[in-house]
Amino acid sequence: MRKPIHVMIVEDERIVALHLRQQLARLGYDRTSVHSAGVNALNAIENDAPDIILMDIHIDGDMDGIETAAGIPQHLMIPIIYLSAYSEDTTLERARKTRPYGFLLKPFSERELHATIQMALERREVELALRESQERLSLAMHAARMSCWEVDVDTRKMHSTGLAQFLPGESQNTETITENWEDFLRRVASEDRDMVRKAFEYAVLNGEFYDIVFRGEHTKGAQSWFRARGKSYVNDRKGTLRIIGVMQDITDQRITNEKLRQAMTVFETTQDGILILDPDLNITSANRAYCQITGADPENVNGKPPYMIVPEAFPPAFYQELFHTLRTRRHWHREIDTRDMSGNPISIVMQIIAVEDDDGQLTHFVAMISDRTAIRQAEQELHYLAQYDGLTGLPNRLLATDRLNRAIERCERTGAVVACLFLDLDDFKNINDTLGHAAGDQVLQIVSTRIKAVTDRTDTIARLGGDEFMIVRENMHSEVAAGNLASQIIHELQKPFYIVGHELTLSASIGIALYPENAHSPQDLIRLADTAMYAAKDQGRRTYAFYKSAMTENATHYMTRSLELRRGLEKGELALYYQPQMDAQTGQMTGAEALIRWHHPKSGLLGPAEIIPVAEQSGLIVEIGQWVLNEACAQSRRWQDEGHPPIRMAVNASVRQMRSPGFAGTVQKALSENGLSPEWLEIEVTESMIQDEVIMIDTLHELRAVGVSLAIDDFGTGYSCLRSIKNLPLKRIKIDRAFINGIPQNADDAALAVAIIAMARTLGLTVTAEGVETVEQRDFLREQGCTELQGFLFSKPVPAAQLFETVYRNAKIS
Repeated sequence: MRKPIHVMIVEDERIVALHLRQQLARLGYDRTSVHSAGVNALNAIENDAPDIILMDIHIDGDMDGIETAAGIPQHLMIPIIYLSAYSEDTTLERARKTRPYGFLLKPFSERELHATIQMALERREVELALRESQERLSLAMHAARMSCWEVDVDTRKMHSTGLAQFLPGESQNTETITENWEDFLRRVASEDRDMVRKAFEYAVLNGEFYDIVFRGEHTKGAQSWFRARGKSYVNDRKGTLRIIGVMQDITDQRITNEKLRQAMTVFETTQDGILILDPDLNITSANRAYCQITGADPENVNGKPPYMIVPEAFPPAFYQELFHTLRTRRHWHREIDTRDMSGNPISIVMQIIAVEDDDGQLTHFVAMISDRTAIRQAEQELHYLAQYDGLTGLPNRLLATDRLNRAIERCERTGAVVACLFLDLDDFKNINDTLGHAAGDQVLQIVSTRIKAVTDRTDTIARLGGDEFMIVRENMHSEVAAGNLASQIIHELQKPFYIVGHELTLSASIGIALYPENAHSPQDLIRLADTAMYAAKDQGRRTYAFYKSAMTENATHYMTRSLELRRGLEKGELALYYQPQMDAQTGQMTGAEALIRWHHPKSGLLGPAEIIPVAEQSGLIVEIGQWVLNEACAQSRRWQDEGHPPIRMAVNASVRQMRSPGFAGTVQKALSENGLSPEWLEIEVTESMIQDEVIMIDTLHELRAVGVSLAIDDFGTGYSCLRSIKNLPLKRIKIDRAFINGIPQNADDAALAVAIIAMARTLGLTVTAEGVETVEQRDFLREQGCTELQGFLFSKPVPAAQLFETVYRNAKIS
């Protein structure tokens, strides 16, 4: 049954409203409602919206009929028919803006009223149907993320339906928007704006269909992707040209495609092999990396299982575990050592992952294959480097200690003896300094080869680092046998060899410790052999020494002294004493030698014998030598400032100082900082320091260029090369006290002293004789033409404050 039509009457005159209601009843409109004010009408509409409203324009209240009509919600689409006795233009213009369905001037006939109402209702039906159709189209376009648009070519006006859902800056509730074409272009990404403009112009000029993809810019900087398609048409009604088309938001599609491209890029470019397998583990797709890792032919891999897991490759238990794991856990992982298609060994990690659909049904597998061949090789190399020396290929300290421990364990059961030989090359640093480290490396390789040549295959030979080697021999029969082995090694190393155009020979010092006599742990055995090696060096090198308990005491004493000496240097416990050097003919003091002393807090005053060896072994000799140089220069300057006549200050230089780069510059700096002229400083070096060693000779010439004088100390105790002495920038030689003690009674000592003085005179050198303690010695040397004398006859080494007083007091001796 059709629902009765509800007619609302808005009329403030009751008689007119009653009459109108009677007319409607006669016309068959049984359901009517009457309101005299606009507010009442609007409230009633909210509760029971009518199908049509007959609205008097002039009604009671704050709102007239036109204002009341304007307040009715537009989405209700209620037809409004104005009833008025007036038709002035202003009223009609106001009424027109509310888009009424009719306008009846009072009085009107029932026939006019019925016709107007019926036409309004028919129009409303059409508009409702149109709105539903538009809603369906809008929803369909919204679901497809599309919009339709039309551009008037002449006015450049753009009408868009649904566009607001895709372009930024518009309300989501706006169904249709109208804007200028240029305003729309401003919301297109700047990179694509020119392309969109050209597509529009092409469509205008050629009437062709266009299809473009562009980006729209958001106010926050984000971008969306759109696809626009359309064509130009002539408007049949207006005769104007327009472009009509659709636009679709393809951002999600673009993102999806990008992800697919990325996934495909990863699939094709990753270094890991990737396989797509069907449920039976047959390959349906393989990337390039799989073929590169395995050497498989990309044309022949599909339709077959990966060759490394074919049934004949592993025992049945392997495949049972594989399928059981994939069935229960959906993920299988394993390291496999196999061979590539060319037969080369490879190491891979393979994992297979099950892929299911939304219903949980298996669709396929993805297999990942990582090539670990290089990593495995690197691990093996690292394992080798962790236990072997990379230069010589010998076991390193770690592996040697382990082998020594195992040898001790075996000998504990048998009661046999294990010998540990600790070998250190003598003066190896000279080779590195003069010939370079590459030559030093070759020497170490030669050493390892020669040690192997005189040892047994069962012996352990190790390089512990630097120029230190260790030899371990089990079942050593006696201490004599261990000494014989050490002698053989030393003899073998002394054989000459050629390297970088130089003939070289080597010598070594070897310390020997025995298990179980000396120690019971590998660490202690190595430590004690090391201690014995230092004892061998103290014995003159090129020899070996067995460990004795006294060596540990000496090593402990040395370590204690080393720490104390460092603290003594820091606390100012060191001091310089000075021994005068006298002119042999006039008896005047011409110089003084600076000699170090140590005010030890417990042991009292210690001399060079307690200081220099410890300083040299601990490396403190350079720091102490620097201190001696600065203090001696400062004292010489103080004496001059106190009014004493200038005298030559003699300072001994150590081997390490002479070899250190820039030593001449250090001397020059000390002179400059203390205001001492170079002519009042003499640097003393020993004979053994200048045996044609390039670094030493260069340093001597650099020192002479500074302006200081140079002297050879302890002359006659080394192995002097007269040709070298002749060519060196020397000014003085000092005869060692060993040749002075016996003169004039000992004929040999007297002859040597005479020869040295004569040689020096011939070479233009002055001579200072050390250790002069008697008048007879003084007189003999004076008669032979010795230039200067030094010794207890004139003064013991004394503090600086006592030197001149002591010399003046003993002046009568000269």
